[in-house]
Amino acid sequence: MVIRLGQCEAEPTRHGNIKHVLARGGELPNITQVAVGVFPELCETDLHSHPTMYEVYFVLEGSATYTIGEQRFDVSEGDFIIVPPGVVHNQKVTKAPHRIFYWGIATDQGAPSQS
Repeated sequence: MVIRLGQCEAEPTRHGNIKHVLARGGELPNITQVAVGVFPELCETDLHSHPTMYEVYFVLEGSATYTIGEQRFDVSEGDFIIVPPGVVHNQKVTKAPHRIFYWGIATDQGAPSQS
């Protein structure tokens, strides 16, 4: 299978930016979505979590501060980020455009327990 980014239409996200979806849920095992997200200007997404999904990002362009749980990370091109299920997170774009390759990995176990 070959999917060309240039042939994927831009669609809005619930965070107010756009994304180009390369693969949707059901096309790959345990993958909820694979996409390239673009934040064209400085903005901040709402804090949110995904109870049964890992969210994985690879920064292609720009920079942002990612809040993941109680920690903050300044990220830029080439950085790889993993957000575990159930962990509250968001992005605050500090250099636009901020472009990320991201995917969701479903788990039926929910958030890991804190022992």
